[in-house]
Amino acid sequence: MTDVDEDVIVEPEEDAEGATQKLKKIREERDRARKEAQENLIGWQRTKADYANLAKRARDAGEQAANIGIIALARSIVSVFDSLEAATIAAAEAPESVQKGLSHVVTQLESALKEHGITRFTPKHGDLFDPALHEPMQTLATDVKEEDNTVADVFQSGYRKGDMIIRPARVAVKKSD
Repeated sequence: MTDVDEDVIVEPEEDAEGATQKLKKIREERDRARKEAQENLIGWQRTKADYANLAKRARDAGEQAANIGIIALARSIVSVFDSLEAATIAAAEAPESVQKGLSHVVTQLESALKEHGITRFTPKHGDLFDPALHEPMQTLATDVKEEDNTVADVFQSGYRKGDMIIRPARVAVKKSD
């Protein structure tokens, strides 16, 4: 007998067969209770896992929504940033205080973008053209086979947040015939 069986107190029955039937019934009830407890445990574990997955999906959805908002705002700001940089270049003849002021604003804006994970990237002359990162604004002919499909010039830097491109770099691309 097991420990559980030893705890069972069988009251005297009129015959041994009645006691055996009662003991059999008690064991069946115990086995059903164990099976039900196991099913409940499995159900609880499944529910706990489902909840953990749901909580993770909710967090991910919240982060994705925040990123979408940041990216939408960044797309608007990038054009302002470009204008500000152009103004800085155009202000070459302006007083030094104006030049420093514009330069300071450009630096502040770039820092604000970096705080939100937005970085600027500028391809180099000769880099391989990548349509995922670069927007061709001009195509230049070349007779040199090695220069085919490479960046010839950069008109504007690109911006990204992680792997997501906010705006591709605007470039001139060399193409061979």
